[in-house]
Amino acid sequence: MPSPQPLRFGRLAALTLACGLGAGPLLAQTITVYSGGSLPIATSRQLTAYVPLSPNTVTWSVNDVAGGNTTFGTVSATGLYTAPAVVPTAGNVVVTATSTAYPAKSGSITLAITQLQPRLWSLSPASVPAGVFSIRLNGAAFPNNVAVKIGDLQATVTRLSATQLQATGVAPSTWVGKNQPVQVWATGPGTIGSDIVNLVVSAGAPSGPAPAPSPSPAPAPAPAPSPAPGPGQGTANLAAARLLEQSTFGPNATAVARVRSLGADAWLAEQFAMAETPIALPTDNGMSTVQAQMLNRLTDAPDQLRQRVAYALAQVLVISANKNIYPNELVPHLRTLSKHAFGNYRTLLEEVARSPQMGKYLDLANSNRPLGGSAANENFARELLQLFTIGLVKLNADGSPQLDLSGRTIPTYDQSTVQQVALALTGWTYVGSGNNNWENFSGPLVSRDVNHDPRAKSFLGCNLSASQGADADLKATLDCLFQHPNTPPFVSLRLIRQLVKSNPSPAYVQRVAAVFANNGSGVRGDLRAVVRAILLDPEARNDGAGSNDGRLRDPLQHIAATLRALNGGFQPGSQLGWEIGRTGQVPLTPPSVFGHYAQLFRLPQTTLFAPEFQIYTPTEATLRGNFMWSLLTQPGANMRVNLQPFTAVANNTTALIDAVDQQLLWGRMSSAMRLSLANAINAQPDATQRVQTALYLTLLSGQHAIQH
Repeated sequence: MPSPQPLRFGRLAALTLACGLGAGPLLAQTITVYSGGSLPIATSRQLTAYVPLSPNTVTWSVNDVAGGNTTFGTVSATGLYTAPAVVPTAGNVVVTATSTAYPAKSGSITLAITQLQPRLWSLSPASVPAGVFSIRLNGAAFPNNVAVKIGDLQATVTRLSATQLQATGVAPSTWVGKNQPVQVWATGPGTIGSDIVNLVVSAGAPSGPAPAPSPSPAPAPAPAPSPAPGPGQGTANLAAARLLEQSTFGPNATAVARVRSLGADAWLAEQFAMAETPIALPTDNGMSTVQAQMLNRLTDAPDQLRQRVAYALAQVLVISANKNIYPNELVPHLRTLSKHAFGNYRTLLEEVARSPQMGKYLDLANSNRPLGGSAANENFARELLQLFTIGLVKLNADGSPQLDLSGRTIPTYDQSTVQQVALALTGWTYVGSGNNNWENFSGPLVSRDVNHDPRAKSFLGCNLSASQGADADLKATLDCLFQHPNTPPFVSLRLIRQLVKSNPSPAYVQRVAAVFANNGSGVRGDLRAVVRAILLDPEARNDGAGSNDGRLRDPLQHIAATLRALNGGFQPGSQLGWEIGRTGQVPLTPPSVFGHYAQLFRLPQTTLFAPEFQIYTPTEATLRGNFMWSLLTQPGANMRVNLQPFTAVANNTTALIDAVDQQLLWGRMSSAMRLSLANAINAQPDATQRVQTALYLTLLSGQHAIQH
């Protein structure tokens, strides 16, 4: 595995604290605060708190100081945190959201306060002989307290300005023929390093004493004129590529050719009929093996549509390896999502409800009827309502919230509903001979009516008769929620956001929800029909990207799409869980029942939904960039890429840009981006770095990070 970049950033932490007021229905409720990581001095980050309480209002504090202060940073009533102007002594601060109704309930997040990150763009010269050398470093935000490290050498540095440094040192003969990483550091509390630029060390006589630094920057030589980047070659493959971006883990040349040959409708039919890629239970009982197999399926499985839909369903029906820590506690859930990806949502719900994997994750297993002042466990009941079927507020058929006469949203259910559903779902345990069996993942949960609450239940207009048993109550509960008018728009909207765009029009949602309610043959919940409706809708097939169209790729999708576009993929035995986790998404390990990111997260100071942006803070953006750089330069044994098509045209700037445009953006690169790319490419010293620069900058651009 390549060594991680030495940037001192922490990954996003979504810390969920379970805080109780003693026994009772509030015990399982939690406050979750998003999002942690690191934050430079004097910058701001919008924090959000999920509060499953009524009222759902909170007060904010920093290090137990209400509203914060100039030493620790301040936080507004809406959760906007602003870091202090100086790094605090401890380096970290803790921001807490506390329920106004239940002061004992709170959620916290830790932020590491750093100095402003210096940026390093280039070296002059980019190559030096062994011996004494002097180089000029060009960049931005170079601080007064600055250090420069070249390989394992601490260089002598003179700060010329905020954009230029002069560094001197002695390159040993052992460096000859090797690249040495150069990095600028803002030293002191909250230290942080810059981007890395490589210095080439060549054979040759020592260069003699280093020249004294100039008091002011010497004028740079006039750059050679860049060749015109060309107007681009058009978008002949755009329609096919966009369909593949929405229905697979990324287009590649072979898939694009197949879609263009068959047409969208026939290609979907071929994918629907394709054999399911098996999901193996690893013999080594290692979760890293499960992660490796999953990553390999994302890029290499031929049934790409099934893989993409199962991945989308996994963001709805969440299970996490942070609780289900062994493969047999997770793999069967992945198999269930894959098996039912094109099946019926009601069937999927029941298999998930009866699975011991979900029984462990949301505590349905061994949830017994109340005795002696106890209460039925509400975890699965709450998420069944909130996340799997009807959501928090009443919806119109187009997914928009219904409003009361005061313009407020109308809750879909209340605490009494949760309690009634929890009672209806009592009496299930793991396979075994007893009534409350120890964890056993060999088969579905089994019912024990002796532990089932026998009373009649009533919720959401549905009435369950007394004494009908655990099995009948479970089926009746699922039927009630499946038939609820909220379920078609709620589930349809979540799938549209996963596959196509974060902000679909109400009309788009309504068209898909209508198919969920009735596939044309009187069948409700037909996921094959729903997926087809999502992907073939005119709004999805509109190839002209509007300003609010598309969705940010999450880290796994972005990396997988990159590998596929470069005619590569994840190797079957890759060991990348930790490295990918640094980008904000540990494979198969979402931090909470809400997944890796909250579906209702909005871009700060806008009305736009942008779920994936919750884990794309400056920290995660930088670490994702580091991962992309290692993908291009050191794929190692974990990933494979084929850069030969780019290397073949590396010395022709226009041809290189065209190749990148067609293979990564499908002809959509703007003229302004082409010009910027040309300037960056022409500043590189050799063909390898020209290719790496062209690909890296394109991969991190909004035109590729966003699935349009």
